[in-house]
Amino acid sequence: MGGCDSLEELPRNIGKMISLNYLIVSTHQMALLSHKEREVRRRCFNSLRFLLIIECDCLESLVEGMPSLKTLIIANCPCLSSLPKHLLALQTLVIMNCESLEVDFGNRNSNGEREGKEEDGTRGFEIPQLLIFIELPKLEILPKWLPLGPTTSNTTLVSLFISECDNFRALWEEGESLSLTSLNTLENEDYPCFSVQPEGMDHLTDLTQPKITNCPQLLALPEKITHLSALTHLTIRGCPELAKRCKRGTGQDWYKIAHDQHIVLGE
Repeated sequence: MGGCDSLEELPRNIGKMISLNYLIVSTHQMALLSHKEREVRRRCFNSLRFLLIIECDCLESLVEGMPSLKTLIIANCPCLSSLPKHLLALQTLVIMNCESLEVDFGNRNSNGEREGKEEDGTRGFEIPQLLIFIELPKLEILPKWLPLGPTTSNTTLVSLFISECDNFRALWEEGESLSLTSLNTLENEDYPCFSVQPEGMDHLTDLTQPKITNCPQLLALPEKITHLSALTHLTIRGCPELAKRCKRGTGQDWYKIAHDQHIVLGE
């Protein structure tokens, strides 16, 4: 049902299709299921493993539940304001060009510290292995449902790609750091407001291939990047001041990355 520009609504009771595991949807509906269907069945699409939501101009919300969903891709849904919760099998999350979307639903405890759980104590998300955010103007920092560090539990996020999120300013708040100990690839691209790489990067112990592209306000690398012993490839493009500081042998930040095997610099 993807690319069906004239589709006004999905078939009634589609959530009851117990064998449905792959679904692509384009619709003019404001919600995938009617209010009555959502009230009767909190868990639906129980076997669904892959869901692509694309070009849904009026869609404001998705269904809750989907306990088997492994891949969720949402693209070009300008009215969508929130993500579904309880996606405990999620492995891949891709969100592109959703101007109203708040990707965060985490809470803060009594001390003002952020938490990845909801008010009832349940987890809203399984941390995916692949996370891609593109053209999300409301994204300013990484979501609260990513775990804070240090922590004794290992997370599953391996690859993180963020691009063209104009208001994205930092990976996390000052004084915080995320426990992304499995993160291998980190790509930051086209952030006009991104001006600081936070300290606390020493928790990214498996990071091997960071890429920073078109972040002109990023003027220096964090001191603790020297602790990333797994680093093998560093790419910096479109960051003229940062590239100067990282110039081999003479740049002020060269000592921070001299242990890196492959460094690509371009203004």
